[in-house]
Amino acid sequence: MERIDILWTGGFDSSYRMCQLSLLPVEIQAYYIDAGKKSYSQEMKAMTDIVAHIQANPSKKCKLLPLVIVKLEDIAPDKQIEDSYNRIRSETILGSQYEWFARFAKQSGLILEIGFETDSNSVFDEYFTSHLTCRQISRPLSEEEGILEYCEPDRERSTEDMMTLFGSFRFGLPLYEMTKLQTKESYKAIGYETVISMTWFCAHPLMGKPCGMCNPCSTVMKAGMGFRLPFLARILYYLFKANRIGRYVDGKLKVIYNRNWR
Repeated sequence: MERIDILWTGGFDSSYRMCQLSLLPVEIQAYYIDAGKKSYSQEMKAMTDIVAHIQANPSKKCKLLPLVIVKLEDIAPDKQIEDSYNRIRSETILGSQYEWFARFAKQSGLILEIGFETDSNSVFDEYFTSHLTCRQISRPLSEEEGILEYCEPDRERSTEDMMTLFGSFRFGLPLYEMTKLQTKESYKAIGYETVISMTWFCAHPLMGKPCGMCNPCSTVMKAGMGFRLPFLARILYYLFKANRIGRYVDGKLKVIYNRNWR
């Protein structure tokens, strides 16, 4: 049985890939990097609930290994990766988690699947596709038992910095080529629609629910997935993120908060 190593947060994208892989005869080892986020408990609950749902699915063919939690402080620094990340970050918007992920993959000697999908609202999406070329891989697992499909970086046609940061990853198909709305429909197509409401995305929960003002919440709203946010969070998004004045006020409030309480 082939083993798939995958980074998982309980989020919409990586959870879709977990569900999709569960229908194949593979062994799945998920990893979670604990960076001390405010959403830690919500992400843990999401993953626990999703695992239980997968295990109860009569169509499941996979073997789910226990989640491995890795403390961020246990991942050693790597100057080569840090330098590549900083050069890329000087040209585009890129979350710091990709630097952690790259260090963990390199130090653990793993090729890790990472949740990635098309996002026309992302500044990084255009940069990513112009600096990293991927080739599609399609392999039958065994006779009539399904096909494993993914994309992997092509070193010969990608920049050195992007290979340093993403060379130890691969990207599941069809997730890599889908928008969030298409992924939503695919959840339904593979019989895992219930999992959508179990997933978590907000970085700064407000009374245990999505806040509507953090970057992940904004991404969800821009992708046409506002139904995933409670009413209050949608109101806060429109007040502080969907217009210039609101963003200005939000920025000032964050400066005050960071200066006095963070």
